[in-house]
Amino acid sequence: MVTCTSCRQQEQTTWISSSSAGGQTQSHSQSTCSVLAVYLYKIRILDLSQGRLSMAFLKRVGGGLPRMTMAAVRQHHCESNAIKTVTLNNGAKMPMIGIGTWLARPGEVHAAIAEALKIGYNHVDCAHVYYNEEEVGAALEMAFSSGYIKREDLWITSKLWCADFAPDDVLRACERTLKDLRVDHLDLYLMHWPIRIRKGAAQPGQIDPSDQLGYSRDMVVETWREMEKLVERGLVRAIGVSNFTERKLFNFLEDIKTKPAVHQVECHPYFQQRKMKEFCKKSGIQFQSYSPLGAPERPPRNREANAPLVMADPALKEIAAKHSCSVAQVAIAWQYQSGVPLLVKSVHAERIAQNLAAKDIHLEEGDMAAIDALDRNARLLFGRFGYKANQTVEDFWDGENIKPNSLA
Repeated sequence: MVTCTSCRQQEQTTWISSSSAGGQTQSHSQSTCSVLAVYLYKIRILDLSQGRLSMAFLKRVGGGLPRMTMAAVRQHHCESNAIKTVTLNNGAKMPMIGIGTWLARPGEVHAAIAEALKIGYNHVDCAHVYYNEEEVGAALEMAFSSGYIKREDLWITSKLWCADFAPDDVLRACERTLKDLRVDHLDLYLMHWPIRIRKGAAQPGQIDPSDQLGYSRDMVVETWREMEKLVERGLVRAIGVSNFTERKLFNFLEDIKTKPAVHQVECHPYFQQRKMKEFCKKSGIQFQSYSPLGAPERPPRNREANAPLVMADPALKEIAAKHSCSVAQVAIAWQYQSGVPLLVKSVHAERIAQNLAAKDIHLEEGDMAAIDALDRNARLLFGRFGYKANQTVEDFWDGENIKPNSLA
């Protein structure tokens, strides 16, 4: 018997030795849990779809092969390393770590989603305006058919784009996303921004100011009431919002029947959103973080002059060295350990695995306090594509989280 370092369970595993004479077997004790499974996934020598281990693995370990299927390995690994969940105001349980798809280019996102679902992710975040939902859908279909994950075990989020806010467009937009993703329902559907853009307008970064219709309280409420109907139709389990200010969210809540289940916003060590977190908590809305690393790969149109680089922070580097992990893992672990659901994003297999492994890094109280102290109230994603002609940053964000030194 041995005790697994991950799940603390004691197990006995029989191994088949390829070097045994006459096909006889030799047995010895070995954990089948996290250490084995993570190693196998990382060196990428498993044929997960066929449920077998390759000869490359036999050579690496001197001829040992556990007498179990690959499905059993993955099931045991995932159960003992389960991603925590949060319970939303409608009772649904949302996994705290999701893989994002913003800026994942065509040709990359399929492999990224497939890889993520193979190694234990169970939450995918999408949006129509990311222009890759069809490719995400192909990856989901493959994952379901290959047995990597069942639909009922996967949380899928998408977002209603600002050009589809007209009452007659909401249902069509949702149905288009369902078709692209090849599923019959979404677990969460978010209002992407609290602004409206003229139907048929160009994509972000190319939108003509004349197509900006801006924010109005009545418009947001009108769109929300159509989203409520999506829940009634069974197309969506929960609905929520994204990128609202506290003022807009407060005004919105006064006029609606169904409270948002989630508010998804930018959040990282330099922009910790403490007031918004507290407001959401008091209002019964789940706060969710995107860009937990400070969106280092955001396109030029989203970059402000002299914007700080979260991943270059000396304190984060020091904590990472202390725990023998990456700075990105420290930033992810800080939010996860604080109980904040978050979205991580990469199209590289190694980083996809590292981002998920961050949940198992335990930051000490001093580490957490040091990261808490890094808050600069520095918003890095200003949503300038949605500004009306001559609209200021202060006006767009209702003067919230905007300081003269936020980009210092």
